[in-house]
Amino acid sequence: MSTGEAGRDRGADGRPLWLLEPGDEVKRKELHDRYGGSRQGGISKCAKSPNVLVFTDPSTGHQHGYYDEWAEDGTFHYTGEGQTGPQSLGSTGNAAIRDHVELGLALRVFEGSRGVVTYVGQFAVDPADPYSYGKAPGTGGGPLREVIRFHLVQVGATAPQSAVPVGTDYRTADESVTPAAPQFTPPDPDLAGRNLGAHRRLQNALAEAARARGLEVFSPRVTDPDFDLGWRASADGLTVCEVKSLTESNETRQLRTGIGQLLDYHDRLRGRAADVRAVLWVEREPADPRWVALCARAGITLAWPGREDDVLD
Repeated sequence: MSTGEAGRDRGADGRPLWLLEPGDEVKRKELHDRYGGSRQGGISKCAKSPNVLVFTDPSTGHQHGYYDEWAEDGTFHYTGEGQTGPQSLGSTGNAAIRDHVELGLALRVFEGSRGVVTYVGQFAVDPADPYSYGKAPGTGGGPLREVIRFHLVQVGATAPQSAVPVGTDYRTADESVTPAAPQFTPPDPDLAGRNLGAHRRLQNALAEAARARGLEVFSPRVTDPDFDLGWRASADGLTVCEVKSLTESNETRQLRTGIGQLLDYHDRLRGRAADVRAVLWVEREPADPRWVALCARAGITLAWPGREDDVLD
């Protein structure tokens, strides 16, 4: 992170100007030395500059019940601070995110929490739907407690298409997770009841089959669309996969949803890899055989357990 010529990297008020662009990497120590804020924790309100620095890191966050993810509506759901007991909007970090617009502070999101971190970009709390409450375990698999999930929308520029690699180390899906209580809006079939466990078993089994063939298996980064898993056989080509459980009653809906998601993922990733393949992996062979040909016409490989060779070789 270059500070430029003396005086040119500070505003009229003497505070440091923001110099990072989406996709830039920086040591967390240097980041706080320049802009202020605590070097520990996921939410850091800065005294030296008008910023709130927010860090998301699945490799460390999941052990504390922090499950950050992109939602279907395009907002980024970020879990508030507090490792045990119910989270409160009154805590310093959570209040800083909630009130950042009113306080005149920019919300800066980073991927990673230690060592070198990657700047994702500037975000803002969704004014129409700023946050929701959910359930998550406490630190170390403690009892379920209430957590806050802030709904963040990206502001301004995103990382250049080729600036950030696709995927990070594969995160094994928790097959024993309990689905959330039903909502008034129709839920995604894969997030309710028996389908959640079936979905995650399918996903983990496919990941293991890919590893057994020597493929590099990965999960999405914060800067990636929210595919279920992917694998890479070479530096230039990658495959992204959407997994769907199927029942007689939801088959058509699930297949339509999966196709739409994969078309979106493929379009968003094609500028970041020379060759992107899309796979729709389902629980069983669809009752209607037309889906295989329909997917093929859309550039998607439709397959199910027993047809691993179709997608992994």
